[in-house]
Amino acid sequence: MAKIKLSDYVVDFLAKEGVGHIFGVTGGAVVHLFDSADRNSKTMPVFTHHEQAAALAAEAYARVNNQLGAAFVTTGPGGTNAITGLCAAWLDSVPCIFISGQARIEHTTHNKPIRQLGSQQIDIVSLVKPLTKYAVMIQDPGMIKYELQKALYIAQSGRPGPVWVDIPLNFQWAMIEPNKLKSFNPASLKQKDAGKTVSEEQLKQCRRFIAASKRPLVLAGYGVRLAGAAQEFKEFIKKTKIPFVSTWNASDILPTEEPLYMGRLGISGQRGANLAVQNCDLLLSIGSHLSIPLTGTNYAAFARDAKIIMVDIDPVEIAKRTVRVDLSIRSDAKLFLNKVLSGLNKNKLQKSDKFWAGKCSAYKKYNAVPREWGRQKKFVNPYVLMDVLSDELGAHDVICVDGGGTGLYMPFQGMRIKQGQRIITSAGIGAMGSGLPESIGACFANNRKRTICIVGDGSMQFNIHELQTIAHHRLPVKIFVFNNDGYLAIRHTQDGFFSSRYVGSGKKGGVSLPDFKKVSRAYGIKAVRISNHGELVKKLCHVLKGKGPVLCEIMISKDQQLIPRMGFRQREDGSYAARPLEDMEPLLSQNEFMSNMIVKPISR
Repeated sequence: MAKIKLSDYVVDFLAKEGVGHIFGVTGGAVVHLFDSADRNSKTMPVFTHHEQAAALAAEAYARVNNQLGAAFVTTGPGGTNAITGLCAAWLDSVPCIFISGQARIEHTTHNKPIRQLGSQQIDIVSLVKPLTKYAVMIQDPGMIKYELQKALYIAQSGRPGPVWVDIPLNFQWAMIEPNKLKSFNPASLKQKDAGKTVSEEQLKQCRRFIAASKRPLVLAGYGVRLAGAAQEFKEFIKKTKIPFVSTWNASDILPTEEPLYMGRLGISGQRGANLAVQNCDLLLSIGSHLSIPLTGTNYAAFARDAKIIMVDIDPVEIAKRTVRVDLSIRSDAKLFLNKVLSGLNKNKLQKSDKFWAGKCSAYKKYNAVPREWGRQKKFVNPYVLMDVLSDELGAHDVICVDGGGTGLYMPFQGMRIKQGQRIITSAGIGAMGSGLPESIGACFANNRKRTICIVGDGSMQFNIHELQTIAHHRLPVKIFVFNNDGYLAIRHTQDGFFSSRYVGSGKKGGVSLPDFKKVSRAYGIKAVRISNHGELVKKLCHVLKGKGPVLCEIMISKDQQLIPRMGFRQREDGSYAARPLEDMEPLLSQNEFMSNMIVKPISR
């Protein structure tokens, strides 16, 4: 076989792995890789205007495709700029490959006790190792096949996550013979088959717990999606008829209107979901590591009267628990569900309990957006917007939710997801500015179909330059910007702890924002502003039906409440204690609260 350029080999390798789009910003140390990507008929380079945006687009691309995302970045600041997106993939277990260009091998500081040698050279591998499943600098062109195979195997096996391959510039133009390259053998890692087996004793114990329960509940985590087990989960719920809640990242496993779906739990979750979790007597968690945003900091109060079963592929997550777990099962979600489903014909898992079904039905009503909020005269209530948007979106829309405050909480509290829709966010890192670049990656992953981006005005500024990427490709991204005069979520914190001193969260506190209609038009993107409910439906439909990108600015009161949310009570010594998840603010009346509780309430 004839020799080929190493950069051509890298791109062809990725193309064969199903990578159709590669995100990044060109640079002196990565031009060869991007030139190869442009000349390969199976790949398309997508150039963003910042490496953070490229990295976030890549991880969103992977989420929507449920495959591999890829980004190319140059040496020095190119690599460091991408770290926020890398963190997003790392924390949410998204399989991505980041390939960085590096200075020539002889100009690197590898094995040299100095800070820098080559131009813009930095030891990026050492920086990203804690945030990747595998990170390596190529030191021999003949090892490129081995290292790429190893990186992708590690990225997609066990608990998925990002990997990083650093390629010196002089190696990128090196000529190699593909048939003489060393291959990687997964057996060489000598790793146990993570999550490949579930003991029969564990399954029996799981069945015993479920059979003995009167108020069972299932928690669906993002691990269900990562394992490709959405269909198995649907079948499990259909057969057992056990109610379930979800994490934010698993909100689209089944439609919101599924009668057994109690909503999204957490400190900024839905009241109905939290009431169900706190009153169940069995919680079967599948594919969730039960993080603090889900459980709250009052660990002892979380599902306090329930047996908790935790199914997770990562033994470290199982071992480091903050909440009590009665049965830990290390398993891939798909394998576990298949094992349970295969035994359903032989073992009766669940008896119907009309009392619990009735309670859950009552809890779910709390998730609906109150109709009276629609009668608001001034501004737009963002929860009403989410309710109307839920009605108007189609079955193939992808919704990208920004990681910053207002734009993050309200969609997951107010949106209803239909069958076939996807809703994604970088829940782990919760980065302001993530939504706009993620909508780019999601749109390309979804064959350039209509994509919804929901972002706060403060977050919009973080990656506003990506409006040009959207305009350049004429992507049908509908951008809904919540204009609440700054950082609304921070102002709520300042209301509670600093007597409403709004330092750094609004114009009077030192932070001002532009006229987004003018900014949008400067990028050649159509702009619409919705100021009140009277024009909401008409203008919203106009935005959604329009061709190409549209920015829609939603005028929201700077005093808009984020509700429901976890509350705090002040102790006698002046410190604050978190209320349990079932007692969210605004507090229900004592009578209404008590009527919802089955387990013994914690003193208010």
